[in-house]
Amino acid sequence: MASLRQRGKVLEAVGMIMLEEGRVLNKREYEKMESRTPVRIKNVLNHFGSWSRMLGILENTLPDVWAEIKEKENPISVPPTPPKPKFKAAVKPAPAVKKDKDDE
Repeated sequence: MASLRQRGKVLEAVGMIMLEEGRVLNKREYEKMESRTPVRIKNVLNHFGSWSRMLGILENTLPDVWAEIKEKENPISVPPTPPKPKFKAAVKPAPAVKKDKDDE
């Protein structure tokens, strides 16, 4: 098992990469961008055992970074205001003309 200082540095490096990308990366996405990452995927897995365990430790150890990643991933949008309904002038029916018996 690696020392806590090394694990912390690896965790910070992976967190910063995810923060730059603006989303939580899965293992394959991180592996594909290996040329741009300071820590190789094998080293991450050596320190944490699995990718999901590393994500859980990242969430608990660096909650500020995790919150920023989640905020960038799901930005809060203002719901659009529904348009006001257009009122149509109500047309009243013409009053019925009563016929008297004398009119016939």
